[in-house]
Amino acid sequence: MTGPHAAADGTARGAVAGSVHRAGAGGSQEAADGAACRAEIVRLHEVLERWLSGRAPRTAEEFAAFARAHMPGFTLSGPDGSSLTRDQVLAWVEAAHGRTPGIGIRIREVELVAVDGPLLVAAYQEGQRGTGADRNRRATAVFLRDPVAPHGLRWRHLHETWMPETPAG
Repeated sequence: MTGPHAAADGTARGAVAGSVHRAGAGGSQEAADGAACRAEIVRLHEVLERWLSGRAPRTAEEFAAFARAHMPGFTLSGPDGSSLTRDQVLAWVEAAHGRTPGIGIRIREVELVAVDGPLLVAAYQEGQRGTGADRNRRATAVFLRDPVAPHGLRWRHLHETWMPETPAG
């Protein structure tokens, strides 16, 4: 995810590399859960990229595609150690419409970490470009099943950590 803690890398927007996997995964339900996590992570970052770049119109309907994905009580632990509520995240994102015209977000190495009834935990790497601070981050997302949400999942918590920079060349 992006926000007041945006990172970046020079990769293509919306692209996903790698596959969803879980150590010891064996059932079709686990495969379906992993695919749902991957699809939702990519979907939300595509929505976010369009919003931040200004390619999405600044309308309530467009913003709702981002806002509805986050449950009441959603929290974000930013890579700088900050802790934000759902309202704080939504306010920042809403105000940031069109502020990063060249942003590109890439999601890769999505892994289903755990499933416990209605809760799913996934880890992934996020890279961004065009933000002026091209850095990558590793993230862990907690989802709650919701049959009316895109891909049947809503975001409950997100924890992001800066990844070490790799030297060019």
